[in-house]
Amino acid sequence: MDEYLPVEFSLPLVSLAASVIFLLIGLPLIIHALIRRKGFTRLRDGEQTYARRASIRTEFISAGIAVVATAICLVMGITGYNTAMSNLVANVQKEYSPTELEIKYWNGSWATADIAFADGTSYVDAQISMQSAYRPLVEPKMTLD
Repeated sequence: MDEYLPVEFSLPLVSLAASVIFLLIGLPLIIHALIRRKGFTRLRDGEQTYARRASIRTEFISAGIAVVATAICLVMGITGYNTAMSNLVANVQKEYSPTELEIKYWNGSWATADIAFADGTSYVDAQISMQSAYRPLVEPKMTLD
């Protein structure tokens, strides 16, 4: 029995979504912390308390953590998507040995690709879906646009 490479698009897409969420958390925190620090420097000596300084520092640390989490999730998402796409290409090559293969995108349920076979059959916008054990199934375009 042939083994196929794993094709997982869900985790990279979730990672990309998480990076957007962390970015939406981190950017306002950084902006707010900068505004607070600017206001803190304008306060008189008696009003510049340790509690205010610590609060601003905590806000900067939280924003920094969110920005780092954004970068980590972004890198994980991009590398995971690229790995899944290259594994999909390798699996299609292994199963069908096409003469031409251009995978356009993954839409969540299947990949859309232009594919040509050695017998002369070719499909434009073919749908490549995953069966059990990551075995690819190439079908002509099923949707009507």
